Amino acid sequence: MIKAVLVDDEKHSIATLAWKLEKFCPDVEVIGQFTDSHEALQHLQANPPDLVFLDIEMPRLNGFEVLEEFEDGLPFEVIFTTAYDDFGIRAVKVNALDYLLKPIQNQELKEAVEKFRRKGARQTETLFSSKKEEQPSMPDRIALATKESIEFVPPDDIILCTSDSNYTMVYLTEGRKKLISRTLKDVEEWLTPYHFFRAHNSHLVNLRHIREYIRADGGYLILSNKMTMPVARNRKDELMKLIN
Repeated sequence: MIKAVLVDDEKHSIATLAWKLEKFCPDVEVIGQFTDSHEALQHLQANPPDLVFLDIEMPRLNGFEVLEEFEDGLPFEVIFTTAYDDFGIRAVKVNALDYLLKPIQNQELKEAVEKFRRKGARQTETLFSSKKEEQPSMPDRIALATKESIEFVPPDDIILCTSDSNYTMVYLTEGRKKLISRTLKDVEEWLTPYHFFRAHNSHLVNLRHIREYIRADGGYLILSNKMTMPVARNRKDELMKLIN
């Protein structure tokens, strides 16, 4: 059995989640329910479970502040539950297992628990860098927030990002794409450390998905999804240094 603790300042949210877990994830045993985040912290420090379903916006200590008390790393996995979609990026940075938006959908809950099963019960992973570390490690997933959901994807699954006014269209492997409510400039800041390059004012490409550079017609790229994208004249030299 997977031993789980539920932390949420709203009693009805805890009751609903507990019922859903019993119905759809019978191998999850709820061993603790807390509406007070400080009491929850004390319990988690003394009796760490396998998995914690953690709300973010709570009085006294919010969800992130609860986790920050574990300076030596977390002895459990975390699935955030929240009514707000503004915390996706921060959730990725602390390497949360998943991020569920309320009202929690049954299928999304089952998929989140399945992620835990695949990762291995009680597998521990440091979610916060020690204060003594000089540099924190980069998160291994990027949060793509749309109006409907937040999806965590490995950076290597992103082929191309194109500007769409104040939004960005993200092209993924397997022919998928998502329109996210961030500017291309914002996305560039997130992705540049992962071998992405602003080849043109209108798009950002993953260098690992470049299949060919064609010199004709001013110069353009052929990507792994067969899309072709122009290269700005003033960025060709820098691009050549990166791909050669």
